[in-house]
This record gives sequence, C-alpha cells and structure tokens, in this order.
Amino acid sequence: MLILFLLILPLISADHNNNNTSIIYIHEELPPNTLLLQSISSTNSLQWLPSSYLYRIYFNLNQNQSLYTTNQRLDREELCERNLCNCTYCVLTLNFLQTFSTNNISIRTIQIVIEDINDHAPTFKQSFIKLSIAENVPIGYEIPLESAIDNDYGLYSIQNYKLHPIINNPFRLIQTNKPVLKLIEPLDRELKSNYLLQLIADDGGSTPLSGQQKIEIIITDVNDHPPVFDRTIYQQSIPENNKINTVILQIHANDRDENENARLSYSIEDSSSTFRINEHTGELYLIKPLDYERIRSYSISITAHDHGIPQLSNYAQLIIDITDINDNSPSILITNINGSHYDSQPISLSECAPKGTSLFYIYANDEDTNENGRVRCSVNDTRLNLVYLTLNAYSLQITGSPLFDYEAEQFVINIELTCKDDGHPSLSKTVLFHILLEDCNDNPPDIISSIPYNETILISYETTETPFIITQFEIEDRDLFQLNLFSYSFTVTPSLDLSLTNNGTLILRTMPLNLGSYIVNVTVADSGNLTNTISIPINIYSINETMSSRKLRMENISLVLVLSFFIIIFIASITIGICFLIGFLFRRKKKSPCLCCYSCFNIQQKSIRNSSCESMNSSNERADSLQKTTIEVLDDGINSSNRIYQYGAKEANDLKVVNTRGIDRGDFSYSEKVERYLTHLNNGIVGIDANYSDDGVYGSSDLSSDRIQKFSIRPPSIISIPSSQQHYQDSLKRFEQLYSFVEHRQQAAFTSDSLYV
Repeated sequence: MLILFLLILPLISADHNNNNTSIIYIHEELPPNTLLLQSISSTNSLQWLPSSYLYRIYFNLNQNQSLYTTNQRLDREELCERNLCNCTYCVLTLNFLQTFSTNNISIRTIQIVIEDINDHAPTFKQSFIKLSIAENVPIGYEIPLESAIDNDYGLYSIQNYKLHPIINNPFRLIQTNKPVLKLIEPLDRELKSNYLLQLIADDGGSTPLSGQQKIEIIITDVNDHPPVFDRTIYQQSIPENNKINTVILQIHANDRDENENARLSYSIEDSSSTFRINEHTGELYLIKPLDYERIRSYSISITAHDHGIPQLSNYAQLIIDITDINDNSPSILITNINGSHYDSQPISLSECAPKGTSLFYIYANDEDTNENGRVRCSVNDTRLNLVYLTLNAYSLQITGSPLFDYEAEQFVINIELTCKDDGHPSLSKTVLFHILLEDCNDNPPDIISSIPYNETILISYETTETPFIITQFEIEDRDLFQLNLFSYSFTVTPSLDLSLTNNGTLILRTMPLNLGSYIVNVTVADSGNLTNTISIPINIYSINETMSSRKLRMENISLVLVLSFFIIIFIASITIGICFLIGFLFRRKKKSPCLCCYSCFNIQQKSIRNSSCESMNSSNERADSLQKTTIEVLDDGINSSNRIYQYGAKEANDLKVVNTRGIDRGDFSYSEKVERYLTHLNNGIVGIDANYSDDGVYGSSDLSSDRIQKFSIRPPSIISIPSSQQHYQDSLKRFEQLYSFVEHRQQAAFTSDSLYV
C-alpha cells in the first residue's frame, strides 16, 4: 500500500491562488481513499455547500478536514459525458462554508483539475461491415467509413488510421477527420468480385492503443450512381423547449439513376434515440424532450441509399446545437450565522444592533447558463443590505440607516428575499423570513413643561414672594422596559439662587440683587445615561422701571420723526439746485459762431448767391476782428513733404495768415482773395481776374508726383484756367489737387495733426 501511495503522489499537486481558493491537479482513475488535501481548515468548521453536493460521491471530507477520494471510480470521460466538467479542461469546483466565528465566515473553494490518462482504446461501433461498389465507379471515387470512438481526449484520442493490406488493394486511406477510402485503380468484377480490408485506429499514448474493423467491399456491375447529399455537413440550432414530434429540418439527396436505382431511403444513427427520420421524405423529428443543462449538442450520422442492385449509399453528418432558454428558477439556501440551516423560525434582533451585523448567509443558484443563470437578489427592507461574498453568495447585514425602532414596531418584522435571473422572461423565487425586535435603551427622556417653548417667564420683583415655584417638569421615557429613574441637574446664567427637587420642581429661593434676564438649562438623565436638556428664559423686572422706560421710549420716537422731516427737505433742495445748474451749462454749450465762409465753401450755388455770401463774409470780418482766416496744412503720414491746404475760419485773437514768402497780408484782402478762389473753383468759372495773384499764399510744397498721378482725374466742373502768371497756375493746380482728394474721400491718407499757417 505504501508503494502504491508513493506512485500516486506525483500525480497530485496543489496550487493555492489565494487564502480561500486551492487548485489540485490529479489524474483520473485514482485508487479509493487517496488523500488529496490535508487539513484544509484548522477550525473544524467546513461544510459542503449545496452547489457541491453532487461531488460528494467522488470526494470525502473527514473529521480532520482532509479531502479524500471515495470508492466511486473517478473517470474523466464519465464526468465529461454527464456535463460535470468541460471535456477539454475538466475542473470540478468544490465549495465549502468555512466558519471561524459568529461574525467571520467565508466561502472556501477547492478546484480539482482532472487530467486524462490513456485508459481507453479506440473502438468501432461495428467490428465488421460490408460495402457494395459498382465496378464502373471512376477512379477517385471515395467511400466514407465509420469513425472509431476513443473516450480519451487530447493526445490520447485517435491520432491516425491505417489500412491493411496495401498490396493488391485498389483502395487507399485518406487521412482526414473521418476515414475515407479512395479508389486509385479501376475495378473489374470479373477479375475480383470482393476485397477484405482491415481498418486500424491508433491513439496518441506513449504506448499507443488501437482498435480494428474488418471491411468487405463487394463489387457489383449494375447500379452505378450513389446518392449525393445537398451538403456533407448539416448544422441546426434548436431551443431546448422545442415541441416534440415537430419537424426540425429536412434532409435531401439526389440520385442520377432511374426507377428503383434512384429511389432513396434515409436512416440515422442516434444513440440517444432523441430524433427520428422519415425514411421516404428525409424529415427529421424530435421525439424526446431536450435539456440544455444535460446535453448541449448532438452529432448524428445520416445515410441515404438507393434501391438498385447492388444498393448504393452515401453519408452526411448532422450537428444539432441546443440553445438555452430560461426554464429554471433560482434556488435559494439560507443558513444561520453559526452555519446551521434556517428553519423558518423568527430570529431575535436588538434594535440597537450596530451597522454591519450579519443576520443570515444566503446562497442562490440557477442551473441555466449565461444571462439565464445570472442571479440577482434583493430584500424589501432598506434597513437590510445584501453584501456580496462570492459568486451567488451573500451576507444579509444591517445597513444602519434607517434604524430599527422597537417602540414603533412592537411585532415580528417580515422580510421578503427575492432572487431573480437575467433571462427573458426573468424567473424569480421569493423566500419569507421573520425578525423579532428586542428593546434597548435608545431614547432619551422627554421633558414636558407647562411653559410653552422659548416663552420667557416674567417675575415681578415687588410682588413675588420667595421661595417661588417657577415650574414643574414631567418626564416620559419611550423605552418600555427601562427603569423610570431619572436624575436632574441645572445651570443658570448669570448666577441665580435656584433649587431643583427630585420630582422636577424648579424653585426661586431668593430674589437677586440685579434685575434682568436669566437662562436656566435643566438636564435630565435616565438610568442609561441618556440625557435631554431644556432651556427656560426668566426675566425678573421692576414695575416702576417699566413705566419710566415706556415714557422715555415715546419721547425718543417723536424726536426721530422731526429729524427725519428736516433731512428730507434738505436733500430735496440740493437736488433742485443741481438740476438748474446742469440746465444752465447745457444752454451755454449750444451757442457757437456762424461760419459763413465754411457754408459758402460747401453750398453749390450760382455766382450771384456766392457774391452775396462773399460780401456778407467780408462785412462779418470787418465787424468782428476775432474771426481770422486760416489755411490748414495737412501732412501726409507717409511722406512729410506732401501737404494739402484747406481754407477755414478760426476764432483766435492773435492768429495771422502768413504766406510762404514771409509777407504779412491784411486779413480782409487776403480772406477775400482765398474765398474768391474757392468760390470760382466750386462753381466752375473759367475766367478769373488776373489781378488776383497767388503771391505764394498756398505754400511751397506740392504733392508727390505719384499721388498727383493717382488723383489726376478732375471733376467735370473743374477746368484749367489760363494765366500769364505761372505761380497763379501753380496755386490753382494745388486747389484742384485738394478738391480731388476731398471728392475721392482720401482724407485718411493724412495725419490728424494739422499746421495752421
């Protein structure tokens, strides 16, 4: 026995991912009572969870908290066939409830990975088969053969096929997922009417295991066209609640022969007997209920054969996938804190239980998969909360907000736990459990006073005799099972000679020296040291002082009203004076001199009106010596040598017009001369008196040649005026250039700074 254990020990290995999960790797076919994991828990508190009950036939948890195998044969292929584990990677998940203390439990998970060993040899459903082939089949004709079955997986499953004999055999084996015989030489029934072959299937073990099938091929010479299916592989998905005796799909094959040689019959190989096929029409029917949780797919071999002589047949593969529907409601398991099963009896809970106190442990499970198997649980009381522990495992705890209140709920509280899945439609299950509340000292005493809240007690100094009973309190405590023993204390600000008896009577023993307001804070404590405080304002007053203060108050009110009246009159007077001052300044600002010269310059009138305007301007200049004739010189911002001259009027006492030759001219004759030039220019008069000479009045600088060229276009009203005096022509040309600039709105080319000459 010791030698056997030493041989098995290398087959077992453990891996601890974390404190609550262990992974054990073992091989299948372990002997009974093999130790897998020793001393899982030191507290002797492991319990199987319901989700792992089905594994107890294979594993045993003894009193020492060690995990052993049982007498049940641990066959990986059987576990895969029963859908207890994945066929590719077989993992059994064992969940235990581990209790360390009343408030400390956890879910202990042990994952057992079962690795395959080469314990199954390949087998064929039939050890001997007969096949009929017409002698006129062409070279390359293929005959599908039955695949061998090996319950092992991976390398230990079927790896290759071999065909014997090779010599004097016109068939060769094609190595595919399914063995196929291929004709490589023409057949001749007269030379050889049958062939005996042997098909061998080998697996991939270190010492390969094999299975054999004998094949007899009979050569015929009549029916030469086998049936041909529409597809070599048919695939169909149906829900697990598909109705019985309904058509799933129809199989169809063709035969190019005629009459009996073309009449086909269909058959299937279904080991589960879940389906049947109509041999004449090829319609496939469901004859047993489906269960996705038990079997998720079916692989069926379909045969079509004709009725010729010899009979020809062909094969196709049908794969039927079962889809899950939400047909299983969640199952709920409730356990007490100590790990025992909840027996539907009410549990006791103190109303002062702290936040986070656990009441139950809840485990929910759904046999469906994906969303149909995803479970969500909730309770109908916000004072309780489900705390997630692990997959589908919860702890029912107190949230602490709002609190349980025994005084408001003196009865059994019914709690509904509802678990529902995420399927469509969703299925749910509800469990009812009961909580019996117990009282605790959680309410401070209530102080009941005959005096309204925050109302001041008035005590007359002259008429009150001491000791004087101020008030008496009544105490109530809402805690029903607490002793009605209360203690009293008080503080008073400022100091006052008071006393408070054990029955809640507040007494003023002597009158104070100082009159005024006092605040008395009375505190009452119950046997559990819960307190409550009430504030009582007291005003001790004198009757004589009260009458004097009222008279003084009336006199002060009269004085305030008189002062307010005079202040309003003063403010109104100031406002009216400011308004008159603003109006006076506004009227002075609107007065300005009449610039007749400027008006004569802009009005496009005939020469008669211009002459009258000139004479009026001359008379105004003689009458008012303050109005001076000016020429405004605008400098070009680009070139300081480029200037434009404008005529205007300015009010200045000391302003004189100076020409470029430095000769001082009289205001009247000079102004009149400039006005005459501008008037003739605006009215388009051709001839100008030669007596009016320029005398260099308009400056010594011209515009640059490029700007003269740019504004060389003159309006139709301006023409060249012939004159024998060249400087007169130059002066008129400058006026024309000025007019062109003004007419084309090019004033922006000059700076805002002006020189007055």
